[in-house]
Amino acid sequence: MKKWITILSALLILQIVLAVSLNLAREDYRAFDPQEKLLSFDAGTVDGIQIDGEGEEGLVLKKRDGLWQLPALSGFPADQGSVDRLLEKLAGLEKGWPVATTAGAARRFKVAEAAFERRLTLSQGGETRATLYVGTSPGFRKVHVRVPDQDDIHAVEFSAFEAGVKPGDWTDKAALAHKAADILRAELPGFTLQRQDGRLTVDGLREGEETVEDEAKRLLDGLSGLRIRAVLGTEAKPEYRQGEPALRYTLGLGSGEAQTYVFSKPEGGDHYVLKASHRDEFFSVDAWSVDRIEEVTREKLVRSTAEDEASAQNVEEQAGEAYPPAQEARLANSAEAGEAEQARDVP
Repeated sequence: MKKWITILSALLILQIVLAVSLNLAREDYRAFDPQEKLLSFDAGTVDGIQIDGEGEEGLVLKKRDGLWQLPALSGFPADQGSVDRLLEKLAGLEKGWPVATTAGAARRFKVAEAAFERRLTLSQGGETRATLYVGTSPGFRKVHVRVPDQDDIHAVEFSAFEAGVKPGDWTDKAALAHKAADILRAELPGFTLQRQDGRLTVDGLREGEETVEDEAKRLLDGLSGLRIRAVLGTEAKPEYRQGEPALRYTLGLGSGEAQTYVFSKPEGGDHYVLKASHRDEFFSVDAWSVDRIEEVTREKLVRSTAEDEASAQNVEEQAGEAYPPAQEARLANSAEAGEAEQARDVP
């Protein structure tokens, strides 16, 4: 009898243990939401981003007066759209189901504190708001990630390339661009282009000359849409050869400011070095963007009105002739043949 009591007691205890275990498991399952956001932060209040790469010097982005800047480049403007997209992407990451939960997996997937591909730290007023370890890629545009103080490792849609650690990954390549309508005057070698009554015209046109407006617009597009390749720093170097400029021009803006741009070709370089009068930095610029400006001459921008008058006269003369002589002869022969045919049909 005692034996059965012992057995039944053991079974009861085992049943209680199993019930408690299953209940806890169900509670954990209900508590986990795969669509829950991975990070908890307000993108609108973040004013600092630090991106560290394993064995690489970290990159810092700071928001000042509503604009993102690069302290490593003396506060040069960052690409605002790229930074905003990064924050939006991080804020939208969802947990999904964990792919691993062990310390060994964290090291293997490179999301550990001492081994990672990227570590992103978001801050506000100097206080950390969120941190994320980015590791290996399990597939196209997917990476393993882990949040500090958590064991769960997730696979999310992200890429380490979206979190570059070099200043050049974040510089605003259009920092020297202007709206075309803001450029009122452009002084280039051999000619000056200016805006008059809303139209672009070459200054100093002689009698019988006019501006080729399509060519002038293409030139203005090149001047206003200038993009830089990289920031070279503020130190003038002999290899830049700025004393031997390949191209120099000055833009007069609607604000009344005049900006001068000096381009030089470094020895053996596939680019130009640019120094703009309103910036302290030197820049590298793609050769093709400078060449298309340099190749524009006054001859391409100006044409003779006499040529247009002659062309218009030829058009009028051709329009005035109902039919060319050869065609008139063919029509006459055709008419005669028709009359002869009708004559044969008459009884």
